[in-house]
Amino acid sequence: MNDQDWSPFGEERSSPPRPTPSPGRASVPPPAPASRPSPHPQPNPPHDQTAPLRPPSAARRKEPPDLIPAPDATTILPQIPSEPLPAPEGADSATRKKQSVKRHRDGESAGRTRRAVRGAGEVLITFGVIVLLYAAYEIFGVSAEINSHQEDLASELDVLWQAGEEEEGADGAPVPELGDAFARMWAPDIRPESWTLVEGTELSDIEYAPGRYLDGAYPGDRGNFTLAGHNVPAIFQKIRDLEPGDKVVIETKENFYVYEVREHEVVDETQIDITAPVPGEPDAEPGDEDYWLTLFTCHPLWDNYERYVVYSQLVETYERDPNGDLPDEAIDAEA
Repeated sequence: MNDQDWSPFGEERSSPPRPTPSPGRASVPPPAPASRPSPHPQPNPPHDQTAPLRPPSAARRKEPPDLIPAPDATTILPQIPSEPLPAPEGADSATRKKQSVKRHRDGESAGRTRRAVRGAGEVLITFGVIVLLYAAYEIFGVSAEINSHQEDLASELDVLWQAGEEEEGADGAPVPELGDAFARMWAPDIRPESWTLVEGTELSDIEYAPGRYLDGAYPGDRGNFTLAGHNVPAIFQKIRDLEPGDKVVIETKENFYVYEVREHEVVDETQIDITAPVPGEPDAEPGDEDYWLTLFTCHPLWDNYERYVVYSQLVETYERDPNGDLPDEAIDAEA
């Protein structure tokens, strides 16, 4: 007797008949009838091989939602009516039209104002850049060009002095033509290098060097040795920094002439008595003390309607040795 034929009440129970499988089709045995729990459970009851295994969530599975909404199932995009909406009440009134026109004109006026301000700002910035470039050229570009020409003039002067011919120019040097070099000038308080001086004060003469006023004296002569130079850093702009007692040295073929600064003066551009044999006294005859050196340039710094003038007097003369050294006054600001 098997387990299914046993009853807890000691009674035998007949097994229900098993269906006969149909040919060609697999048969599934029917589920076992419910039975009461056995007072004597058997270990490891046989597993029901006929029950299909399905995950618990299979019964709760639903069809996936439709991710693409139907044409009428979304309100993301606004619906445009097929017919225009009626204008609000009072839209056609004259007052409303005037207000609309005024707002439109105010908007155009504000736009024009912004464009005008922007345009003015761009013009000012451009102008500022041009001024800066011009100032940079005046300081660096012009100075480099002048220094280059000064080197050429210095070389020409050395050739003239080494020729060895005595002539009627300054200290036996050849008589200079307009624009020709004839001497050097040293002013260690404002410039470590020397200037090469040229003959004449026309613009073509003094383009790259200080020039001698033709009616004035030569270096070391009685009277007024007058030099004019452009108001640029490489020439005479810094003569404003010379102070009384500073030395200015003129070098010729035979001598060094040491002048000492006396005073400064600003005069009108038409005041030519600064070039007189006795500066400021056009009718006076030069005396034993009237060995003058006058330097002048345009004034103020960025204009030319006045002249800045520096007056100096001769205090010492040294004989020049072509192979010797420069005097201390030419190279030492404290000498």
